Amino acid sequence: MPGNVPPGPEYATVDDVVTALGKGGFDCKVTVRNVFPHGSNAVCEVQHRGTTVYNDIDVLSTARFSGDEVGDSIEVGRRAYGHTIVAAGNWFIWVRPGVYAYDMAAALPGSVVLEPLPAK
Repeated sequence: MPGNVPPGPEYATVDDVVTALGKGGFDCKVTVRNVFPHGSNAVCEVQHRGTTVYNDIDVLSTARFSGDEVGDSIEVGRRAYGHTIVAAGNWFIWVRPGVYAYDMAAALPGSVVLEPLPAK
């Protein structure tokens, strides 16, 4: 896990992240939801500043995945695909367009924004 990513908050499911976004002022409409034995993911859309912002949310089970494994997943998105990520604890969000990642992070106390990394 990148050193600047806080260890919490942790969420049990993507629905918990969607709820937190709602409490932070963003009504996030879920368009895709998947539940797996060791985590869940979803895509939710937010209307913000006249733009549709897509949030690809991943929550990984702390019983199955270590912080390093969560960090590995984040790094792939940042380095290989140039994603801007919002992250904390056991979850992360690929925000599209990335310029709105700071707004999504502001709605999720304890999270940080991770900019894309250069390809190796």
